[in-house]
Amino acid sequence: MIEVREMKKPEYGFLSEMLYEAIYFPDKNQKLPKSIIFEPHISKYFENFGRRGDFAFVLTAENDLVGAIWTRLFSATYKSYGFVDEDTPELSMAIKEGYRNKGFGNQLIVKIFEKLKASGFKKVSLSVDKRNRAVNLYRRFGFEAISEQGTAFTMLKSFEQQIMTD
Repeated sequence: MIEVREMKKPEYGFLSEMLYEAIYFPDKNQKLPKSIIFEPHISKYFENFGRRGDFAFVLTAENDLVGAIWTRLFSATYKSYGFVDEDTPELSMAIKEGYRNKGFGNQLIVKIFEKLKASGFKKVSLSVDKRNRAVNLYRRFGFEAISEQGTAFTMLKSFEQQIMTD
């Protein structure tokens, strides 16, 4: 059975594994060593998870963790790759290879959007390599490229208020 649910605190270590999966390598034969995730410019995406703005959902298959989506707030002095401002969480997401392109990314994004909106956040950002097929997924969910640096886009999604009219 496949399920999307909130990540439990004892599972926070899984974020480091998923962060490595989230790194885009144009040539799959030239991946960086897994130790790259412990470099400070990358480890900040998962270290001491559980602060304000830290939300995470996991994708499970037969009780195995096979994917995750999470958000984290950063500061102007401790910026991330997709930093917009101190009130905009940055989203990260990864799914293990055998579970990709099956619609699970859609389910994860819907869940994190619901959580962010219920928690009062007005927007969410992310950083993605322009060559990554995930750019199309993010665009379908309303993310727009707001800046470009090297091979990466910073993308932003605003949660607009629905105004009801008679």
